[in-house]
Amino acid sequence: MKTPISFRTFLAACALGAAAALVAGCGSSDEAPEGATTLSFELTDAGCVPKSAKAPAGQVFFDVENTGTQKVTEFEVLDGDEILGEKENLSDGLSGSFTLDLEAGEYTVYCPGGATERGTLTVTG
Repeated sequence: MKTPISFRTFLAACALGAAAALVAGCGSSDEAPEGATTLSFELTDAGCVPKSAKAPAGQVFFDVENTGTQKVTEFEVLDGDEILGEKENLSDGLSGSFTLDLEAGEYTVYCPGGATERGTLTVTG
């Protein structure tokens, strides 16, 4: 005869499974997903370099590197005031990446603290 699992054991197992899924989903890869368009940006005292970029609609992989500034340590992609994706705490010499699935339209690239903080990302259909 099988012994029923206690409710506490069941909840603990569910919590553990949810935590494992969350950690796996938060992982960051330095490699672009297959078929994604790669855009590379540098964080400088001037802000985001390049200031403007273009990409086709779909998955866009953002590769961001701090090339020697202490003024700018963050890169964001905005739709209006909404942050769609970001990399923070990229101090001098550090890099990071993230991928967004973008529809056609105009977005803002934002590097707070730079001489020119905002640029334009144009995504074509």
